[in-house]
Amino acid sequence: MNSDPRDVGLHTEELGQLIPKLLELEISALVLFTSWRQMQAVTEALPASVLNDCRIQGQGSKQKLLSEHKEKIDEGGPSYLFGLASFSEGVDLPDDYCRHVIIAKLPFSVPDDPIDQAFAEWLESEGRNPFVEVSVPEATLKLIQACGRLIRHEEDGGRITILDRRLLTRAYGRSIIESLPPYGREDA
Repeated sequence: MNSDPRDVGLHTEELGQLIPKLLELEISALVLFTSWRQMQAVTEALPASVLNDCRIQGQGSKQKLLSEHKEKIDEGGPSYLFGLASFSEGVDLPDDYCRHVIIAKLPFSVPDDPIDQAFAEWLESEGRNPFVEVSVPEATLKLIQACGRLIRHEEDGGRITILDRRLLTRAYGRSIIESLPPYGREDA
């Protein structure tokens, strides 16, 4: 990825170009987004040949989408799940049901909760950094949870692709990478 996820328009455009190429490589994938709007924009940019194999959050209940996804894989066809945070936990997709987890961007929370804002202000008043002490650890835990959708048992395998340059370009990226389980790694 060349774009910074904070440039939402450019990042979304690049995701729309890259995700179809990544999906062509696998029989199944779970594609996770932090924004409904970005997920919609990316799915609208997908070629019809890929879109036909997608199960997209909001186009039915979570259970219905998971059931359709598994049925399609059982029939030998490709199937790709697109979802938000609720698909990064409590979703069991072993073996061929999930061979690739694609994460559009690091799952930082939006600091719009008044309690979180007050806590951040207090940390700052104490000379501390709320981003480093709260936001990065929370995003790291969410990322670990999302990555956990791939490996459901010891014999499971696949690929995790995180489409966020900040892992490589920001100081906190190294700590996030080091916090992930000991997967093999390839920087692109």
